[in-house]
Formats: sequence, C-alpha cells, structure tokens
Amino acid sequence: MNINTELKYINPAMINPVTKANIREGEIQKLKELKEKGFVIIGLEMTVPALAELCDKNIDPQHADGKADKCCAKLISKEAKDLLSDYCDKNVVFVTNRVDVDSVAAYVLADRFLQGEKIEYTPTIAAINAHDAFQGAKWSGAKPIEQAFNPESKTGALAASIQVFKVTEENISDVREFIDTGKVRDAVMDKFKSDQQKIIDKVKSGEIKTEVVDGIAYVESTDRAATNVGYSLAPIVVAINPMMKLGPQGVPFRKVSICQHEAGYVDLIAVKTALAQKEQNWGGSPTFIGSPQGQDCTIKSETILEIVKTNLTPEYKKQVEEPVNIALLMTGKGKGE
Repeated sequence: MNINTELKYINPAMINPVTKANIREGEIQKLKELKEKGFVIIGLEMTVPALAELCDKNIDPQHADGKADKCCAKLISKEAKDLLSDYCDKNVVFVTNRVDVDSVAAYVLADRFLQGEKIEYTPTIAAINAHDAFQGAKWSGAKPIEQAFNPESKTGALAASIQVFKVTEENISDVREFIDTGKVRDAVMDKFKSDQQKIIDKVKSGEIKTEVVDGIAYVESTDRAATNVGYSLAPIVVAINPMMKLGPQGVPFRKVSICQHEAGYVDLIAVKTALAQKEQNWGGSPTFIGSPQGQDCTIKSETILEIVKTNLTPEYKKQVEEPVNIALLMTGKGKGE
C-alpha cells in the first residue's frame, strides 16, 4: 500500500500586530485549498475551533475531550482502527497547531497505520504520553532549582529538540527512531543538558523571574522550561512569556500558561471559564490551560493570580504555607533542610 501523507503546521495566530495581516484568514484558506485538491484533512491537536472545524477529523483527546492523561499518540496507538480505517485509500494531510513530541509521534503512528503497518501501544509511546501529560511522580514539595531537571530524560531531550512552529524531517526521523528503539541521538541529549544548565543559571541570576504567591508559583521567562522551574517551587504554576513567538520570524506577544503538577490543587476548568469571560479563546485541559494562541494576553498578572487563588481546592488551601524563600532554595537550604 502506498498512501501519501504529510504533516503540516497551521499557525493558530489571529492578526499580525505589526503588519495587521489576517493570519487566521490565510491559514483557513490553506485548509480550504487542501480540501479543494481532494485531500482528507486530519487534525492532530487542533486546539483552535475555527481551524479544527475545517478538518475531516480532529484527534485531540487532551484539549477537545478534556482527557488530561491520554495524549494523541497514545489514543492512535490504541484506537487507530476506529479512528482512521475510513481513510486507508485516501491521500491524507495531517495538520496541527501544536508541533510537539506528541503530535509528531501521533503522525508517525497514523502514517504507519494508513500504510498498512501494524502499530501498538509500546513502552516508548507510554513514555511520550507520560511526558506530554506530565505524568511523573507526584509533587513532593519545593526543592533547589538544580533538582527541577532530569538531564538524562530521553523524552525530555526529544521534546526539547522539536521545532515547535515548524515540521522538520529531522524531528520526524528522531521521533520515529525513539518509538522504534528508545534511542535519542547524542547531539540531542548534549544540547538538552546544556540548555538545562543555562536555565538553572538564569534562575539563580534572577534573569528568569520567580515568586511564590499563596502557594502558586509565578514564573516570567522567555525560555521553554518555565513549567519545570515553577514546579520546583509549587504544584501550581502561572508562567508568563512576555515575548512569545510563533516561529523565529514571528511577532512577539504575551503568552500565559497555567498548570498543575497533577489534578487536585486547583480547578483549572473553572479558572479557564473565568478568564474566558474576560478574554475569549482560553483553552486547555484540567491540568494545563493557556491564553489565546498568537495574540497578546491582556489580563493583568495580578488578576490571573487572584482567579487561580480563588479556585484552589479546599484541600490545597489548607496546605498552603508561607511563601517559599527562593534565595534559600537557590543555595540548597530551602524548605525541609
């Protein structure tokens, strides 16, 4: 069987704030042109409703279905027959507005199924799922920033190597190799370790701003590791990137992400609802939500923190102690020492 498939990135932004070009209109037109050419369009984590509705199918268990523990690749590995059997004789284009290790792995598996190959849920897919759903050990308390990272994590290194706003053959090849062998290239591992040390140094120097407010970690950073930094301080993280870009040539915008290490600390669905009343198109799952993609988040940080605080679970409210002394944590003399 020889089915032609491809994975394309679809920009989720609305308007270019500098040129005022309508990015959304252009991306919608791309999808319509693919349909006109006879391609079946299957979304992999298409989280923007206006874009997802143009797909013949959108596979997105985390964001569309609210299943925080079941990522796209896991779902396809287990249910490909039900999800994709209707398209085995079609020319398919897979699209995503979230290029990450999960969506790329989902593409690799879906392509294989359509080519007539056998796929199954393997330990490597489980590892990708655990990483994407952040299913590590339960949060065990604040710790020094050096302990926030695992430099030997193969899935972490693989995820960090993905070019988030571009689909590359190298990334697809690397993910395919990991799925098949569990191996990650030395160059990818080495860069991962180097980048982690840079993050640690930035936290210690104050270049990455950190604070704990009422049991909530606030992190302001332009780097990708804000979640790990935040979880070294608290089980709930409000991460703000004031200069987020959708690609190297993208226009910077203020992006806000809110997450909890695992369910039980805050009702993020209620937080999302409250924020969406102030600013449309907030989205996400019970463990991770984010501001509208590709446009400035206009809600003040203080307001966001207050909404999160209001929706802490009763159990966690009882646990919240005095703010962690970050200076002591940086020297390894923080809480519990």
